[in-house]
Amino acid sequence: MVKQSLKAAIGVSAGITIGGVIIPRIFLFPNLYNETFPPVLVHSLMYFAGSYIVSFLVFLFIEWLKSKLK
Repeated sequence: MVKQSLKAAIGVSAGITIGGVIIPRIFLFPNLYNETFPPVLVHSLMYFAGSYIVSFLVFLFIEWLKSKLK
């Protein structure tokens, strides 16, 4: 149950990181991000870590519900 949640959370957190940091900061609005924002690498790692934790907990909760409903 935990292994499956860990594996599923990687794809979701990578998508959130790409859509929330990489695309806006590099391709869409590079002129809106000034020196007050952290570097792209730090910003990406923070987004990835936060979204990985949240998506892992959501997937774990879903798996737990599935096991309880059986």
